[in-house]
Amino acid sequence: MLKRAVTILAVLSISSVLVTEAAMADDKQAVRAAVDQWFVVLNAMLNGDPKPLAQIYSHADDVTYMGAEGTYRVGWEATYADWKTQAEKAKGGKIEGSDIHMVVSGDMAAAQHYTQGQVTGADGKVTDSKLRETSVFRKEDGKWKMISHHADDFRLWEEVVDKP
Repeated sequence: MLKRAVTILAVLSISSVLVTEAAMADDKQAVRAAVDQWFVVLNAMLNGDPKPLAQIYSHADDVTYMGAEGTYRVGWEATYADWKTQAEKAKGGKIEGSDIHMVVSGDMAAAQHYTQGQVTGADGKVTDSKLRETSVFRKEDGKWKMISHHADDFRLWEEVVDKP
């Protein structure tokens, strides 16, 4: 009887581990899909359409956005207003991500990567863009939503560091 109980507990324990590992793999795939969608959404914004941002972002009051140009917004309303302004000023562009690193733990995830490509500004000037970005996602109602985004234009710092 004891041997049977130990066997049942072992099977239940292994099953629990396998279910947990499968759920973690599913979450990693879902976060990767959200990161990939970020580039689609960002390209839409660069071409004048901010609406897809409303799909990827959480609409919570604790959302934050720190733009490469130095902005710092707190809350969905302020964040979306900033993105809408950028979309109005943007005249086109195409970016993509590289060197993507993700960490997924429970209902939170973080992704760090480079974003690079070309952006056409309000003045019509095409500029090469290369940013470092960090995004934080939270699982809300079974979907991974962005709750924080931070970008910086590290080329400035390369110039500062390289100067004698």
